[in-house]
This record gives sequence, C-alpha cells and structure tokens, in this order.
Amino acid sequence: MNSNQINPSPPASALASTLALGFKFLAWINSMGVLAILSFGMGLIQTDLAPQWLRLPLAIFLAGLVLSALGLLWSYPLQASLLNQLVSGHARRTHWIPLFCTMVAYSLSLLAFVCGCWFTLGLASMAYQAGDDAASSEDQGVAPSDQLGEEQEFIYDAREKTVRFSGAPGPRSN
Repeated sequence: MNSNQINPSPPASALASTLALGFKFLAWINSMGVLAILSFGMGLIQTDLAPQWLRLPLAIFLAGLVLSALGLLWSYPLQASLLNQLVSGHARRTHWIPLFCTMVAYSLSLLAFVCGCWFTLGLASMAYQAGDDAASSEDQGVAPSDQLGEEQEFIYDAREKTVRFSGAPGPRSN
C-alpha cells in the first residue's frame, strides 16, 4: 500500500455515504414535487387550479431542493475535517459545526417537502370544493358567477331574509 494514499476509517466513510444518501433522497422527493407542480401548471395532469396558484408550492419545493444541495455542500468541509483529523492523528471537534449545518439544511429540506405537499393538497381541496359548489349550483338551475360573463352584485332582502345576486334568476316556483 502506498504511504500517500489515505484510507478513511469505516465510521468516516459510513458518515460520508449516509450524508450522500440523505442528499439523494431529499433531492429526489423535492424534484418529484417540482415535477408534479410543473405538470399541473402546464396541463399535463388535468386540474382545476390556475397556474398562478401553483407558485407557492413550486417555490417551496425549489427551496427544499436548494436546501438539500446546501446540505451536500456542508458535507464536504465535514469530510475534509474528518480526513484531516485522521491524517494528523489528533481528534478534535471541528467537524461538529459542518455536521450541524448539514443536518439543519437536510431537516429544513424535508420540512420544505412536507410544506409543499401540504400546500398542494390545500390547493387541490380548494379546487375540488369550488368544483362541487359549481356543480351543485348548476343542479339547482343557478349559473355559477364566473360563467355569467357579467359582474354580480349581492342584494339582501330583509323581509324575506334572503340574499340574491343581481342578474341571477330568482327562486323557482314549481
């Protein structure tokens, strides 16, 4: 064996492979979130959401992707510190700072993925409820306000305790 070669210790190589695996996992899940949001926005996956509503989840998934890359960036000073300690033979605690920064970045990346999923689910449920409201108003013979092509105005009748839209047909009598 050449004396110039550095053989990292098994714990150091295990830490390096674990951090690389963490990066791969976080990069994949946040990238899949970005891909799903872009598919919704471009119409590849049909949804009732307008593309401008998808900006916040897209920004959150992209932030998760950036945070996972930042965690990978912090893992290199960590590995360099551990290798330096291995070569010099002096055990120090200088590797704790980059390790802490890596773990914070990875944790925030995972949190970003969860928040991106949460906001996407919230938007989807909002679109689903809006679709149900439009379908129920069509079943009752009232056109949804966005399909009339004119602005609606609320009229409150205090004697009958009802609210009507101006331009919308009144109550039906069968």
